[in-house]
Amino acid sequence: MTKFPAEEKSPLKGRLKEEIRQLIIHAGIRAFSDYGFHGMKIAAVAREAGVANGTFYLHFRDKEALHSEIVRLAAAKLASSIFAAHNYNATSGNSDRAEIEAVIDFAEKNKDLMRIALDNSVPDSNDKADLFKPLIELRMEELKKGVKDGHIHHGIHPEIGARAEIGMILSVVNWWLANRNKATKEQLLTTLTHLRRSWAITDSNIDDIDSLLSQWDSRL
Repeated sequence: MTKFPAEEKSPLKGRLKEEIRQLIIHAGIRAFSDYGFHGMKIAAVAREAGVANGTFYLHFRDKEALHSEIVRLAAAKLASSIFAAHNYNATSGNSDRAEIEAVIDFAEKNKDLMRIALDNSVPDSNDKADLFKPLIELRMEELKKGVKDGHIHHGIHPEIGARAEIGMILSVVNWWLANRNKATKEQLLTTLTHLRRSWAITDSNIDDIDSLLSQWDSRL
């Protein structure tokens, strides 16, 4: 029987460990999406992933840890999409439309992740990543710039304004996913863009925004 040196076994063991972790994550996404945070059962996730309960705990200490990891990965994916959309359209003056379209596209392709991110039953104490943090931070910087330059009313609080706008966008997109017969994707995108532009700044060449996006890109 051929014996492999220890240094050759280690990479294979590492790959297998990562594959098992990914199986658990994918099973967790389906479980959290179908049953919510409180309805998700670790035993069911382990069974669907094809591993023992004990193996689950080798990768995640509890359901909160798995939930946090799922949302963290989703946040990185969404942030990457937003960065690409803004960067590609920065000189065309359509970055705001492109950013909203990136959110819509993400929601269409990742319905389970959207359902998980919008689950209000998740305990506040759960140290989870904010899936929409990059988009909120981007809008905050735009609003700060707008207030400073006089394009936005000085009474607008940047974070409140950003969260209000993003909350509106997410609520409408979530509604649209379940009611596609009531509006086309283009109508959805055009309406949300007009609503944003009705009180947002129009200058797309903002150094602070590009700097912020670069910071997010470096985290991915």
